[in-house]
Amino acid sequence: MQKFFFDMKDGVPHRDTVGIEFKTNAEAIGHCREIAEHFRDESLRDDQDLEISVVNALGREIHREFVHRE
Repeated sequence: MQKFFFDMKDGVPHRDTVGIEFKTNAEAIGHCREIAEHFRDESLRDDQDLEISVVNALGREIHREFVHRE
């Protein structure tokens, strides 16, 4: 299991200091897409600049998901 962090940025970065463990990068990226879908469909905020970065335990960004872009 590897720990991944889901940092958010909407003009100001918000670092995930807890993280979640997944077996693979693909599972972490899938979780990121679920988070983005939640913000897109259920959030009361309409922040067009919101993005979520998946960062591995080494501090390397492995994926970036823009919440309001296709």
